[in-house]
Amino acid sequence: MRPKIKTNLPGPKSEIIINKIKKLNIAYSDPYPYVHSKRGDGCYFKDLDGNWFLDFASQIASNPLGYNHRELNKVVRSYKKHPIKYAGQDFNVKEHADLLEELMTIAPKNLNQAFLINSGAEAVENCIKLAMRKQKKAEFGISFEHDFHGRTLGALSYTHSKPIHKLNYFTVPNKTLPFSEDAVDKLKVIIRKDGSQKIAFVLMEAIQGEGGYNVAPEVLVRGIRKITKQYNIPFIIDEVQSGMGRTGKWWAHQHFNIQPDIMSSAKALQVGAVVASKKFAVESGSISSTWGGGHTLDLAVGLKIIQIIKKKKLLNDVTKMGGYLVKEFTSLNLENVRGKGLMLAFDLKDKSTRNNFIIESLKQGLVLLGCGQKGVRIIPPYIISKKEADQALGIIEAANKKVNQPRFKHTGK
Repeated sequence: MRPKIKTNLPGPKSEIIINKIKKLNIAYSDPYPYVHSKRGDGCYFKDLDGNWFLDFASQIASNPLGYNHRELNKVVRSYKKHPIKYAGQDFNVKEHADLLEELMTIAPKNLNQAFLINSGAEAVENCIKLAMRKQKKAEFGISFEHDFHGRTLGALSYTHSKPIHKLNYFTVPNKTLPFSEDAVDKLKVIIRKDGSQKIAFVLMEAIQGEGGYNVAPEVLVRGIRKITKQYNIPFIIDEVQSGMGRTGKWWAHQHFNIQPDIMSSAKALQVGAVVASKKFAVESGSISSTWGGGHTLDLAVGLKIIQIIKKKKLLNDVTKMGGYLVKEFTSLNLENVRGKGLMLAFDLKDKSTRNNFIIESLKQGLVLLGCGQKGVRIIPPYIISKKEADQALGIIEAANKKVNQPRFKHTGK
């Protein structure tokens, strides 16, 4: 199988659906110019107009095993009776217990309880809440430049990747550290000036997602962890995009040999999760959600994804294929190749060239995402083969040459 584009993008069938969404969606944001047909195979999917695409975006890292995975389809087919959604924090379902139990087998050893929720933003939001409950005298939280933590107002207050995300929104009190080794000394200054008890938490992405796929310096991560331990400040690691095996380890922070106090997960898990130690447990009713832990199909699929990653030893495959892609990107002289496992990125010369590159790649059947100011994300499913990697590399090389030609201009829609 290989990418095959038969129509202009969007094709006529897709365009009808897109125009309806554009007319009725109050937060329309220029989605990709195709509509999924629900047909797909592994790393490939087909749109309504018969175009086949190679997916190196994985539904923004939410689809770790590709399309129509046999074992996942079997789980989906087993849920035929209504309802599949329950108010899971108030009314129990077995799937809630099963996923919690399986999640604890891959969680950092010092974290032994979890709270399930709808999304990554809500997971981060509730990480923040747990920390605030513990730090009763706190007045602000701390996060890092270029971090992205979600779009609910609490998580958004600690997001610093693009100004448009926060324009005209109120924010929770916060201070920002540079995503560099300098942050260690700057945190010490804040503690000397304000006192550690005023700090509710320090929130970090060990490998930044939307903000640029920047890998934190080891001195930064380990230095911040040492200080937060010393002053008993809750240290939250956001693993919404980087977790669940994406980097070749279950969690990105494991590359730095540290353990957080609280951790968020979502995307590849299929539900949001707050993972923490029992010391952060809160009284009944203080955090909750109607659907948290109650969408039985998502819970069952999340459970099966963890089991498949274990059974197929996919963490090894992620590491191996990531190493191959990094080597090939370097040989193509792509700028600032970075990342871990299959959470990779490279830069193009400016934002305009990057955007042209993503469009041109799509026209050749390869789905990519941007990140940061001029970065391109490489996040294929964990099941990617060398043949599929080579197909993508061929498109990347051709698209890069084309968009860097003098007076390049796109044709078509």
